[in-house]
Parts: sequence; C-alpha cells; structure tokens
Amino acid sequence: MKGSIRRITELFDGNSKHLLIPVYQRNYDWKIKHCARLFDDLVDITRQDRETHFFGAIVGHPEDSFTYVVIDGQQRLTTSSLLMLALVHSLEDGSVSSKDANLATKIRDSYLVLKDKYEAVKFKLKPVKNDNDAYSRLLRGDTPIESSTITANYRYFRERIAGGELDGDDIWEAIFRLQVMALDLEKQDDPQRIFESINSTGLELSEADKIRNVVLMHQPSHEQEDLYENYWNRIEKAVEYRTDWFIRFYLVSKTGKTPRQDGVYEAFRDYQQNARASTRDILSEMRDYAEYSHELNSASTGIGSADKRLRRFNMVKHDVTLPLTMPLLGEVKAGTVSPEDFTEVVTILDSYLFRRFICGVPTQSLNRIFATLYPEIHRVRGEGDRFSDALTYSLRRRTTSGRFPTDDEFKESFATRNLYTIKGENRSYLFECLENNWSNDTHDIARALEGQSISIEHIMPQTLTSAWRQDLGADAEEIHATWCNRIGNLTVTGYNSSYSNSPFADKKKRDNGFDASPYRLNALLKSSDVWTVTQLEERTHALTAVALKYWPLPATDFEPYVPPLPSVPMGDDESFTNRTVVSFEYGDTRKTVASWKDAFVEVIRTLVDERRDEVFAYAGDPNELTVVEDSREISSRESLVVPGLSVLSATSTSAKLAVLRKLFDHLDIDTDDLVFTLRNNDSAQPEDTVDEPGPFAELTKFLPRMEELSSSAATEEDTRDLRYEFTHEFAGFTVANPQAALPGKNLPDLETEAFIEKATADDILAALSMMFQVEGMMPQFHRLIASGAVVRWLTVLTSNPLGVSDRHRVSTGSRDDTGTPTAAPAAVTLAPQWQTLFDATVSNAEKQLVIALAASELPVPTVGYETDDGEIVDFAWGDVRVGVLLDPDDDTANTMSEAGWTLCPPDAAQIAAAMKNGVV
Repeated sequence: MKGSIRRITELFDGNSKHLLIPVYQRNYDWKIKHCARLFDDLVDITRQDRETHFFGAIVGHPEDSFTYVVIDGQQRLTTSSLLMLALVHSLEDGSVSSKDANLATKIRDSYLVLKDKYEAVKFKLKPVKNDNDAYSRLLRGDTPIESSTITANYRYFRERIAGGELDGDDIWEAIFRLQVMALDLEKQDDPQRIFESINSTGLELSEADKIRNVVLMHQPSHEQEDLYENYWNRIEKAVEYRTDWFIRFYLVSKTGKTPRQDGVYEAFRDYQQNARASTRDILSEMRDYAEYSHELNSASTGIGSADKRLRRFNMVKHDVTLPLTMPLLGEVKAGTVSPEDFTEVVTILDSYLFRRFICGVPTQSLNRIFATLYPEIHRVRGEGDRFSDALTYSLRRRTTSGRFPTDDEFKESFATRNLYTIKGENRSYLFECLENNWSNDTHDIARALEGQSISIEHIMPQTLTSAWRQDLGADAEEIHATWCNRIGNLTVTGYNSSYSNSPFADKKKRDNGFDASPYRLNALLKSSDVWTVTQLEERTHALTAVALKYWPLPATDFEPYVPPLPSVPMGDDESFTNRTVVSFEYGDTRKTVASWKDAFVEVIRTLVDERRDEVFAYAGDPNELTVVEDSREISSRESLVVPGLSVLSATSTSAKLAVLRKLFDHLDIDTDDLVFTLRNNDSAQPEDTVDEPGPFAELTKFLPRMEELSSSAATEEDTRDLRYEFTHEFAGFTVANPQAALPGKNLPDLETEAFIEKATADDILAALSMMFQVEGMMPQFHRLIASGAVVRWLTVLTSNPLGVSDRHRVSTGSRDDTGTPTAAPAAVTLAPQWQTLFDATVSNAEKQLVIALAASELPVPTVGYETDDGEIVDFAWGDVRVGVLLDPDDDTANTMSEAGWTLCPPDAAQIAAAMKNGVV
C-alpha cells in the first residue's frame, strides 16, 4: 500500500476514471449534521483563507487504468459528489453566482460524468445499489427518491448554497482545498483483508486520545511538553485516567448538551472552535474541573459537613450531577458560595435524587435537567441570594418526569414499595442512612453489607411457617403478600442464616438475637413481644419519619426577577391544550417555533433527519403522515414535512401530540426524550396562548427565549445556539444598507428608549441588520440579548398588522404591499385599545369593520388568532369562539364549526347578534 496527500477533486479527475463502491460496503448513511459540519468547514476555509483542510482518508484499489474500487471512505466521496452536484444545479438555476459562466459545465464534465466515444453519459461515482438509484436520478434530473439519505443530503446542500454564505466561486475553491490521505493498494495487497483490517474491532484511539492530539499537535515542541505535564497529565491523574468520562461531563457543564460517548471528540472540537479562549486557558479550566470532580467523588472537599453527606451520596452513582457540582465547588473556592450553602446544596441533591428513586420517577430526564441547571441558577440568582434557595426554586417548579416528589408521594412510596429487590448499591445506601442518619456514633452498614458480614433480614420470613401463620392470624397470607418486602419488615443482622424462618420470639431472644443487636434499626424489635400488622405499621411509621427528616423537601420564598420558561416532556399523557409552545428539544436539536403546528412539523422533520427510511416506511395513514409523489398535491390542511412527505396539520394540539406519540412508539423512542418549552402562566393569561403570525412571526417567536436570557448573568455559551438560530432566520429580513435607512445613527443610538419608542418595523429590521453588519468585526449580539435591547426591538415587531393583541405596543406605521401608508377612512375618535387595533389593520374594509365594532360596544377582538386546530382567524373573540374570516374556505370553516366556533361575515351587527344570542 502506498499513500499520499491529494486534493479530493483529484480522485474524481480524469476523463475515464470510474469510482466504484463495492456491494459489500454499507449503504450511504451520513446525516445532515455531518453535511452541516462539512459546509461549515468550507465557510471557515474561505473566511480564514486556509490553503488546505484535511478531510480524512480514502483507501482504494486501482483495479485497472479506468476503475478505482473504493475500499474505505465511500461516505466522504459520495458526500463530496453530492456537494459538487448541488453546486452545479445551483449555478444552473441561478441560486448562486460565479464569475465563470461555464463553471457548472466544467464541474459536471470533469468530476461528475464520463463520456465515451459515442457520447453516452455515465456517472463517475457508482454507489451501492439502492444508493445508486437515488444518486443517478439526481444526476439525470429525474423524479428524486425522497426517502433516500442521498436525496436528503443533496437537498441540504442546495439549501445551504442558496443561503448565500458563499458565492459559487468561493464554494468551488473551498472544495478544491479539501485534502485526503489517499492510500492505494498495490498488486500484492488483498482488498478484502485490508477492508476487514480497517473495519475490525481492534484497539482504536479513545475520544480523549483524539482530543489530546488535537490540542497538542499544533503547538511547538516546548509548549507541548509544558501543556502535557502541567495540564493534561494532571487532568488524567485527577480523574484516575477516566478521561473520556470526565471530558464528557466537562462539556455538558460548559455547553448544556450531553454528547454521545462516541461523540465527545466532535463535541470538544465544536466547543473549542466557539470558545473565545486559548488552548492553555481551556486546559487550565479542565484541570480545575478535574480536581473538583476528584474532591466530589472522594468526598474530600475540605468542608466537613458536606463531605459527610457526600460519602453516603457517592454510594450510588450520581455522575449526572457533576455539571452542576463541579462549577459550584469552584464558586465555593472563589468565595462566591459559602461552605454552608454548598452543604445545603448537597443535601437538596441527595434528597431530590433519592425521593425520585423511591417514587419510581423515570431517570431519563435527569441528564437534560442537570445539563442546564447550573447556568439557569446562575442567571436567576441575584446578589445576596443563596445558591441553595435558587436550586430549590428551580427543582420545585418542575413537573412530571422532572418533579421533586412531595412529602405525601414520598411517604406513600417509601412505606409501600418493595425495597428488598432494589439494586444492591441502593439498598446499602438506604440502610446506611436509616441506621446512622445524623449520628456521630455510626456503624459502617454499607461496607458490612458489601463484605457480607451482615445481610438484609426479613423479620417476618419470606416463607411462612405454621408458627408464623398462627401469630399473624386468619389474614396471614394477605399480610405476608403485602408486607414481606416493605421497609417495615426489613432490617440488618449478622445472623440471617441462623435466624432462618424462626418464630419472632426466637429471633428476638436467642443468642445474638434482636434483643442483643447493636443497630438502631432494631430498637422497636427489642420492645415488641409479637410481630403483627400493628408492629409493622408502627415501625413503618417510625422509619418513614426518619426518612422524611433525612431526605427533606426543601422550601424557599425565592422568586427570580425573570422566571425561567417551563420545560415539559411530551410523555404519554401530558396535556398541552391552552399552552403556548416556545421551542422543543430532542437530542442535540433545539428549535424555536411560532406555533404548535410549527413544532409538530419540525419535530417530524427532525425525526426524518435521524431515521429517514423508517419514517417514510411508517407513513401511509392519510390522517397522519402520507408519502406524496408531487408536493404540489397536498391540501391546505396538510403541511409538507420534507419533499415527498406530508402530514395532516390542521388539527387540535391534542391530535398533533397523539400523532407524535404514535410515531415515537413506532420508532421505539421514549416520549420523554422530546421536551417542549412553554410560555409562563398560560392559564393565567389566556391571550398569551395566541400565536402571532404575520410578516415577522419568524423573528418574534424568539421573544420568550430572548426575555429569559435578558440578564447580565447570561454567558455567551448560554446564548450561542439562540444567536445561531436567530441569525439563520433573520437572513430573509436583512436590510442591505441599514445606514441609509437610519441616517446619522450608530448602534448605541438604536438601544435607547428614545429610538425604540418611535421606531417602526422597518427601523427595527435596519437596527438588527446594522448589528449583524458589525458582528464579524466587533461582536455585539450576545451583549444586546443580555442587555434586553433585542427584546425591546422584537417587542416593536409584535405590533405587526396581522399579529397584534392589545397587550402589545403597536407602531402606527402600517404599510400596504407597495410600502405606501394606507389611507384611513374618515377620522373618528376611538378608545385607545380600538385605536391600536385600527392602526394595525391594513385594508380600508378592515378599518371600517374596527370602527363599526367599536361603535357596537363589543369587546376588543384579537387579530390573527390561532386556534387549537391551527387555523388562523382574522378577528376573534377566543373566549366565546366567535370569529371573522375575511377570506374563508370550506375546509377551514368546517373544521372550525366542528370545534364549536361561530363564524360571521365582516358585519358588526351579525357579530353582535352572535355574541348576544346565547353564544356567550
């Protein structure tokens, strides 16, 4: 085998070269995220003017002068070909421009197709069978196979190219700078053995190995030695060489996301590229966190009361809390959190996790909760607030699978749960705490159980004898079935085998019996002469009282200035009716949405990105998901998920959730893995359940999340994903010359109340455009989010013509389609709320209707109301379900009628009659 570094385009170059992927290779399976990384790399190559970018290795076998068999690297080659094809098509249809009018033809003829002497066209790359069909259709311009990952990734590249980040020349030049290590097999090499060797299960580099290489590789040799000895080596020692494990939790703490165990290296690369810190600074913080994790896991923080609790806490694996406790311990050492406060935090965490365990609350949500808990508390905690109070507030506000079980729930479960068959580490922890609780005179129960010098004893034995049946009475069997494995019947002893199934009196009085036991757990047994339901209930009550005290439910009167938005897992039966969705989170994806309809479609789209073949195979029910041959054929009640797949979306929120739950069940995904973020206090403010469509909905949907992060405590990492998402959505609203739109103003001027008070929607778009214009040179976006300036700007946009409600400030500068101010009907004097509505409407007919409604003394309607079924009502009185559709269609009218709505023409008299004739 011989190898060399080559441009990836060289592998495609040549008039007669045919790239063949053998049939024994797996199908093409790069996800959208892999394509996104490649395109991001192209953008970086261009903006940083990098000469080359390494793109991995390609192993091939030159079968003859014309055929190159790809042994390894088909994913990269196929993706590169799809990228070039997307560029060709984008150049041909004008989606992107080039100074070279023939660039598309040159790329196609040189790198994508082969022509023989008869001018018959063949394709240079031949993927495996199923992929080849989809690939060939794209090249020929035939109807694409929408269920194919080949098609999905091609479409992704088309979208990114159309986004305008780079022009056609930049994209091609960046592709040209991609380099690979090309390894060519020689005559004596066996392709099959090479393939097996490459894909064998031999020892691979760990995630930490790859991270160490990337942080040290580009440093001078003397710097490498210093960074390794003083940072990396100390990190590894502190975490006892569980470096993959540690870096994963470090990244969770810094990013709020939990990477897959095999994705730690990629997650670290992303973090390193986005962090405004040097390699030394990152390693320095990692070293600190490694030492914090060691102190936490060894209960050696130096805070006596906390370490005492941690020694028991660590008996059960609680790694999930490290993203909170590592930075918190750093605050203790920095003096911003007191040792007493830290001890209280440990107690709260201990109680939270144990109560959840006893009550059987699913653990899936814990990774997500603890991934973001520290930054959330950091944002809401004010100067002088105790960290433990903010933690109590944050945990107590959660519901469903994130809840902190109440005293009643905990008491019931503690008293009745089978606590004998739980995992050994949990059982040891339970009896260690019940025996020793706050005492300084302790017995090492856990160590003794682990060493088997003592064991768990059933006071009433697991097998009833005649003597026990006589003692228990007529209900012996029922008592035994109910109480055998409950806490009231379990204790510890070193003489379990000798007790056997002996009667209670014998167990009590014999040598080394309960009367001689040194354990506090056996105190009630010493004072009891019989063991019946009465004693079982008495002991259960006593131990439950100890449990409630040792694992307390914390209380606080802490209230943040800006409450965090509630996050609720979808689950199997949670109701979201009359709740307003802000965003959803699934895996690594968090998406801000404008409505439940938007969320519904985007969740399915996310699943398609991840499990495309399975989702397409599942589709077929016209009341749910449908495969469509022509996207133009879908009805107004459907939404296009991706080309070739539609979903019925003109349904109620509960119906949408039912479809998602069925789909999750089919894909064997836990329904708690999908988490919705909602607006606060929806039930207290019905008007907040109204989504605000219209020309700026794609921007104003971010308002709740922007409000949540309007705090000086918000870090750049807190706002990073939100900034990225908003930037993408804003692209279509960019003002080309914001300085001309806002003459004489600079960015600080646009943050003032004087500007915002008089600003029109056009002014705000220009202000945002000016912000993005300077972002590359002098980043301002994060600061403007944290200061609340972006919130104030977006609030102006909520006063758009189609989405106003009377709680929002409204700019009176409404525009018609030509940009000319709309002429108003004859001047009238209106009350302020009606005047606001009048100014927000566009057409004269709408304005006349507003005047007539005001004269009829009707309540002020909401404009652009979205119903639970996803229908938009032009004028609506949502509390009584009366509405006006200015351009109705039969499907919409039928759907709303079935949902109990009364629809009226734009006539004030008929509306008033509907409101007064029993509708209310």
